[in-house]
Amino acid sequence: LGIRMLIWQHVELYNPNPPPNCVGYIHTNMSPMNVARNASEDARSMCYREYGTHLHLMVFELVKNSLRAVQERFMDSDEVAPPIRIIIADGIEDVTIKVSDEGGGIPRSGLPRIFTYLYSTAGISLSVEHELSDIGTMENVTMAGYGYGLPICRLYARYFGGDLQVISME
Repeated sequence: LGIRMLIWQHVELYNPNPPPNCVGYIHTNMSPMNVARNASEDARSMCYREYGTHLHLMVFELVKNSLRAVQERFMDSDEVAPPIRIIIADGIEDVTIKVSDEGGGIPRSGLPRIFTYLYSTAGISLSVEHELSDIGTMENVTMAGYGYGLPICRLYARYFGGDLQVISME
């Protein structure tokens, strides 16, 4: 490390276009506060890319499933569909995210299979029209029916030391 620092310093001393406020590799006006802020932001961004994307995918999948169940249950009803509730509990060692809905639940006979790939509680693949804002055309987007959402979400949760549990009341 020491040799590398000496080499960098030597190379930068002979740089024909040195950065301002630098003597070789050494910044004379360096702010430890700014360096700490930049390093913290870089670490936060890296952490979010690694973990945040997967957490987003898991919550997205659970909320999407809840929305579908509630919409299907109240579609032909005069009642207003109840909201989906998300509760986040921050404990000493764990963070728990609870997604709760009134979509009717999963039949008990289907519960053992919900984490099996290609199993779905949706009767058929449900498509909805989705407008692509950047192109301005319509495209079919499948809401449910492939049977990989929950198994993938549980796999991510377990990979990062957590778990995904589904407790259903029909």
